Amino acid sequence: MSTSLISVQLPEPLYARLQSRAAREHTDPVEMIGRLIAAESSPTDAGIVADAVLRGGQPVIAGTGVTVRTIVGHYKLGLSPEEIADQLELELAWVYTALAYYHAHRADIEADIAANSEEAVMKDFGAAAHA
Repeated sequence: MSTSLISVQLPEPLYARLQSRAAREHTDPVEMIGRLIAAESSPTDAGIVADAVLRGGQPVIAGTGVTVRTIVGHYKLGLSPEEIADQLELELAWVYTALAYYHAHRADIEADIAANSEEAVMKDFGAAAHA
């Protein structure tokens, strides 16, 4: 298998951000770019967006504002994908997209669920109220 190499010029501030993020993740910038491109082309990510401005950066179904965490929460309560779609007024394909995304990014979504559990929120709220 032959590999072609190309050069890419990035603006200095963008390259500095890339280097900084790569250092935080203990990888080199080229590997990070490769992972980002692979993730971008992952079929489980199609239709799911994460934007810091929207829902605090949580992954959501594009154009809906419904978080993957919400879909997973309903699913864990025992609702079928069809019931979730009906209850949230979503297309069934979007529910399956969110569930596929969850399975591809389980650790991240589970961490988000844990961080937003009633117990965790009450602990944080209580700590802030007594501070």
